[in-house]
Amino acid sequence: MPAHAATVPCEDMLKDMRAAKAKAKLSDADMAKVNDLEAKAVERCNADDDTRSDKFLTEAMALIGK
Repeated sequence: MPAHAATVPCEDMLKDMRAAKAKAKLSDADMAKVNDLEAKAVERCNADDDTRSDKFLTEAMALIGK
């Protein structure tokens, strides 16, 4: 079984990412990427696809530096 088999509920991860984004000092290009990833994550979260949503949020958090 892979080490990251358990996913975090996307709602919780989305809340954490939004809090980090609010404090982040990003370039316009990076903020656009974060916003795009957030939109994709919300779409997957609403479809109960937490695994893919968490993947997008993890990418967004990497851009933010968290």
